[in-house]
Amino acid sequence: RVSESALENASITNTSARTWRQSAEILVRYQTTIKKDHDLGALLGYSAQEYYSKSFAVSRKGATDWTLNELSTYETLVSSSSSAPAKWGLLSYFGRVNYGYKGHYLFEANLRADASSRFGVNQRWGYFPSFSGGWRISEEKFWSVLKPYVPSLKIRGSWGLVGNNRIGAYQYMQTVSVKNGISFGDKLAQTAEFASTNPDLKWETTRMANIGFELGLLNNDLNITFDCFNNRTKDILVNLPVPGLFGNGAPIQNAGKVETRGWELSVSYRLKTGPVVHNFAGNISDSFNEVIDTRGTEIIGGSDVQTIIKEGYPLYSYYAYRSDGFFQNEEECQKGPHLEGITPKPGDIRYLDKNGDGVIKPDDDRFIVGNDFPRYTFGFTYGLEYKGFDFSMMWQGVGKRNKWMRGESVEAFHNNNEGPVMDFHQDRWTPNNPDATYPRLTMGAESANNAAKSDFWIQDAKYLRLKNAQIGYTFPQQWMKKLYVKNLRIFASVQNPLTFTKMKGGWDPEYTGDGSGRSYPVARVYSFGLNVKF
Repeated sequence: RVSESALENASITNTSARTWRQSAEILVRYQTTIKKDHDLGALLGYSAQEYYSKSFAVSRKGATDWTLNELSTYETLVSSSSSAPAKWGLLSYFGRVNYGYKGHYLFEANLRADASSRFGVNQRWGYFPSFSGGWRISEEKFWSVLKPYVPSLKIRGSWGLVGNNRIGAYQYMQTVSVKNGISFGDKLAQTAEFASTNPDLKWETTRMANIGFELGLLNNDLNITFDCFNNRTKDILVNLPVPGLFGNGAPIQNAGKVETRGWELSVSYRLKTGPVVHNFAGNISDSFNEVIDTRGTEIIGGSDVQTIIKEGYPLYSYYAYRSDGFFQNEEECQKGPHLEGITPKPGDIRYLDKNGDGVIKPDDDRFIVGNDFPRYTFGFTYGLEYKGFDFSMMWQGVGKRNKWMRGESVEAFHNNNEGPVMDFHQDRWTPNNPDATYPRLTMGAESANNAAKSDFWIQDAKYLRLKNAQIGYTFPQQWMKKLYVKNLRIFASVQNPLTFTKMKGGWDPEYTGDGSGRSYPVARVYSFGLNVKF
């Protein structure tokens, strides 16, 4: 039986939401060949997108009949609210012209004109041209002498601009938000707040440049492709910090520049020795970004993982204290530097005192201690074919990467969390185990020192993984004809059988999430099967 007080306090909320999206696109293409040598193509396009969203909610309490899930059975209005309509639009015109001569010379030009409602009337349009070209040198007459040795060679390059408008709607308009209010005596006065706006917002623009070549050797059994690129983004849409006296949040600005440089190399080779065919393929790439300009401002963010945007360093570099072993006895605890307001104990993490004042403070003693961007990403595949048998395997990995594993995930019960307990958690500091991997076991307020944001929780996340290996056999066709089967192949495969990494705790080095480690381990999967074609 339901009590009267339960009926009075029971509440119900009805929410109505409407989202409306429409789009239209028109494309016109033209392609022709003139005198067999000149290939000409063109494209013109128009695109329009519009989005609208609005919601309304009503809450009531005091049920007269709790078995009826309707607003009318609840007597007292608790609250009603509605969201301001969210609406945005994007209008685009674009075109492309491409030209080729005898397959030797290739050229393409593009132009986009985009108008976004996220910017003011005077800054709404953005114009983004791009160009690309290629030259098949190996098709030239003068290359005929080298053709037997280098049958294929092509160089190519490109340059272009792309835009970004990914900010919230109405950021350029002065809007007012109604608040719950403040009390004057026994009365409540409703208040309003002006939103932080910037009427001069415009498109963020990235200049992209690329140059590369394609090379074929040994009758095109050996193929090499190389590309290098340099991208620079300017007018980045970002919230730069403002003084507290400003009295409001920081408006979005077009501020800052970031440059990204990198390269990629791919090599494939097919080798046939009698009835055996080998196929090798590998690739490696690297990219590195650097903050060029933030108007002299440092942007510090993050809670579980602390990051900084600073000129001369990669975006979102890790920003934390540097660990310096463990306090081993009370004398070290008394004499050594300590976190402001915290008295360390033997077995706690010790931190470097950057300015030498004996107190570890966020504003004075943090360092840039790495970043999450993978470097030297590589992969390798190998295939073998021999008289119906086939074998293949694929490896991949990352040569350099830092990964910040949040303290509560690495130490599952560090703050009395309900995480899994691993064997390595037993390697705790004790007076009899001074060279332990992890600090002393703590709970509650005593965890503050060891849970501080530091490079102690940053792991070396480079790895090498065998992603897949497979072996199979295809039965001879003359055998299958008697069974009225065109093709029959049996196979066995395994996924993720091997991983080489320095990461502790069984976390997946390929995991790209927030560093909490809250993901299932990578499964090792064994498969057996057959493919039949009739």
